[in-house]
Amino acid sequence: MQRGSMTDREAYPTAWITLAVLVLLYLLWRFALGAPTVSRCWVWEHWHVYCPGCGGTRALMALAQGRVGAALWYHTPVVITLALAAIYLFSQTAWRLRGKRGWVLRYDRRWPMVLVGLFLANCVVRNVLWLGLGVPL
Repeated sequence: MQRGSMTDREAYPTAWITLAVLVLLYLLWRFALGAPTVSRCWVWEHWHVYCPGCGGTRALMALAQGRVGAALWYHTPVVITLALAAIYLFSQTAWRLRGKRGWVLRYDRRWPMVLVGLFLANCVVRNVLWLGLGVPL
């Protein structure tokens, strides 16, 4: 293990805390603020190109409404990230409840780089389709 690298010991509680904060933020946005519209992407508004996060908010909103297909269309890496996080949390929780027996998905320090790569690849593909072929996404 490299010094300073995260393990399941740190990743598991961090994932639960992150999930709790995200749920609280969603509830605040939805009920306390009345679900206001989210502003458009600054990069898109000023330069008319897609950034690595373009479509991410729409994907999250579509998932919150149960529209998985639309979420995949808006921003596939967001859906992949959330699915991976859900599988990780479910398997880790079940594994811990079973006395640390059975199959479990373990955190790997390469995950963040793979996910960043997916976000960047999504950005490149969207911009090639938009700028090269005129296909808006």
